Amino acid sequence: DMLSCEALDRYYESQFEEYKNDLDFLKKLIKVYTLSVCGRSEIFAAASEKLYSLEPSPETAHNLGIIFLSRKDYIKAEGFLKEAVLGENIDKKIMAGWYFDLAKLNSNTDEHCEAIEFAKKAVTLDANLGKAYLLLGDAFIASRDRLGDDFQQRTAFWAAADKFDKAASVDPSLADEARQKLTAISLQYPSNEEVFFRDLKEGEFYMVRGCINEKTTVQSRK
Repeated sequence: DMLSCEALDRYYESQFEEYKNDLDFLKKLIKVYTLSVCGRSEIFAAASEKLYSLEPSPETAHNLGIIFLSRKDYIKAEGFLKEAVLGENIDKKIMAGWYFDLAKLNSNTDEHCEAIEFAKKAVTLDANLGKAYLLLGDAFIASRDRLGDDFQQRTAFWAAADKFDKAASVDPSLADEARQKLTAISLQYPSNEEVFFRDLKEGEFYMVRGCINEKTTVQSRK
């Protein structure tokens, strides 16, 4: 609620100038804002940047990346998120989440090949990260114009279907969303005639190139 955010800002702004080099103060402020709904506050961003400058770490870099992401400052967000993933001795699942955040950022800025690269890293680190498979499927479809002619572009839908299936199998809470996506894209598969014309057969292996770079199976529109 905006009123409480304004009150929170007023409360901390008066102290920020005085205590901005005090690590305990900064950590307390950040904790309060993290638990509140006031994540886009200027003072929260300022305190996070200050903490990062005093005590740089992968975690503080990642927190800043997320703050700038929520404010749609994608250039700053990307810098901090990329710095975070260079961190060492980070728990694999946490690192997977960080790569997912980078993938999401690149989806938001229509850098679909980068989104694919980061989402693939995420699922390598955490094979059960369903939302990363959904993002991969969406990014495959969004990057299909790099694949060549109409038929080749439609093969992106085959590769995407594999990822939507995978998302549903590793995370049942995403099954409905995955099924809706699968139903929608099955209408985009090439027709029987087109598949036959390319000397392909239903169910055989097919390599989708471009930045998708995935083995999939031939399917035709039912």
